[in-house]
Amino acid sequence: MTASQTVLPPEDLSELKTLQDALPHMSQTLQVGITAILNALASGEAVQIEPVSTVLTTTEAAKILNISRMTMVKLLEDGHIPYQQPSVHRQVLLSDVLAYKEERSRLRTHYFQESMRDAAEMDLLMLDINDYLPALREAKRNSDS
Repeated sequence: MTASQTVLPPEDLSELKTLQDALPHMSQTLQVGITAILNALASGEAVQIEPVSTVLTTTEAAKILNISRMTMVKLLEDGHIPYQQPSVHRQVLLSDVLAYKEERSRLRTHYFQESMRDAAEMDLLMLDINDYLPALREAKRNSDS
């Protein structure tokens, strides 16, 4: 595997225009990736490019999900993400990790929207911050009834 590489913005940002001209001749996938890189460089940001295997270790998968390796192992053992264990070490497909990440994001958005809708229906959004806790307790009591 090739080591990661950090690319700094060029001294002369006009150099980036030559790459922009080449974009229409590239696949859609490459266009999206290169456009993101060019935009970051044009903003003066450094970019780190690193190859990612389609088969990951638990450490690599955890890094993508921004969780600890132990939390990753628990997700695997609980069946949330499929894995193989041909030897001592677990192997996870990148596509499965990305699918889990997308589903997790979708669920978070859904729960947030649902919470906001419930709060609006109970007029909690108009309350003073000090009134939230008693109002939430009251709403919980009402939902348990």
